[in-house]
Amino acid sequence: MALLSGVILPIFLMGAGLWFFIRCGFLIFLHPRRLYATLFGEPGERKSALGALTVALAGTLGVGNIAGVATAILLGGPGAVFWMWVSASLAMLLKYAEILLAMRTKAYDAAGSPHGGAMYYIKESIRGKAGGGLAALFAVLCLFCAFTLGGVIQSSAAAEAMAGVFRLPPLAVGLGMGFAAALIVGKGGGQVERACNLLVPFVCLLFTVAALAVLILRRELLPAAFSAIFKGAFQPLSAGAGVLGFLTSKALRYGVARGLVSNEAGCGTAPIAHAAAKTESPAAQGVWGILEVFVDTILLCTLTALVILVSGVPLAGEGGVMLAVDAFAAVLGGIAPPVLALSVLLFAFATVLCWSHYGVECLYYLTGKPRAGKWMMPLVLAASVVGAVTAPALLWELTDLVVALMAVLNITALLIQRRAVVAETKRYFGGTGAATAPQKQHICQ
Repeated sequence: MALLSGVILPIFLMGAGLWFFIRCGFLIFLHPRRLYATLFGEPGERKSALGALTVALAGTLGVGNIAGVATAILLGGPGAVFWMWVSASLAMLLKYAEILLAMRTKAYDAAGSPHGGAMYYIKESIRGKAGGGLAALFAVLCLFCAFTLGGVIQSSAAAEAMAGVFRLPPLAVGLGMGFAAALIVGKGGGQVERACNLLVPFVCLLFTVAALAVLILRRELLPAAFSAIFKGAFQPLSAGAGVLGFLTSKALRYGVARGLVSNEAGCGTAPIAHAAAKTESPAAQGVWGILEVFVDTILLCTLTALVILVSGVPLAGEGGVMLAVDAFAAVLGGIAPPVLALSVLLFAFATVLCWSHYGVECLYYLTGKPRAGKWMMPLVLAASVVGAVTAPALLWELTDLVVALMAVLNITALLIQRRAVVAETKRYFGGTGAATAPQKQHICQ
């Protein structure tokens, strides 16, 4: 586990991200007009792309932004934040690449509804039975994460926050979240996207305003916070531990692992949401993935980390959501806990919805049955209840492992298809030809 998530995954993630950054990133960022036109161009396409983005953001804007960041700092020190930034900067292009491939390989069912994600391009990248088996394995791992990362862990954080601040029974919080999410998921017909379109902007604004208030009030401590982040990131090297010590350092391990759990870049889940968008080019939708990682990790995770570091709250105990609550309360006083508890609840609920959608798509891929949403409803309810009444410390470790395995499968497929990603990027940003639209196909029922 430590070898995979602490050494292999960081090298694999950052190495692949660096390759795509060099081959695609410079081309993208050197064409600001094309970039601007993609994000602020045709209203119809922008609306479709934004709808997919809010669903994907709902999956990333969960407890990873609050409890995950707090735990990473507690276990890896302030230096873990630096490695979140590094992994996110490189992972932006990984998310761009995986969304681009999902748009190229998505399929349509008999009713004309699109389905896409890493399992589709993994199967295309690795031909034969091996490709089909690995694609199915990815779907199974993703379904497991829909129960743990997207259900149990989210519910646990929400129940902890609501019990700690409002004294609500954890079981009641879990049941409430579970029933509400199950009803929305069971209805289908775009209900998850509609709910996320309402939740995500509101909770992002609420959390950002609270965090900025803390940072303004403690602005004199910001230089020391940044100093701790940079010094902690390279501490093993300065101590003479060498390259191996650096690669196995807690700052690197927890920074990359929690960063990946937060923004999901490289692990192949967000393309499931983005595949539903209708855009002129696969590369155009990939740009929204870059924005997704920026909002999640560079903006919101950094705000959480800085609040904790300037608050003066001791970095001790088990960490998690209450460390963040205590940090806000230490600066803002009595108004902070209710605001942050509400933010945690809404973040968690949005993530449950999104991951439930991922679970539905994985079940559909594995079974080909159009009523997969009905099967997901009891799993959503069970995950919310289990998370509310149990401590998921072991699940964090297990989920890190599963996400790492998904990332290895996904990034392998991205590297196999790297030429297609570069060619599509050149067509869209280099003006060498028309964008390639995904070919419409039908999934056998």
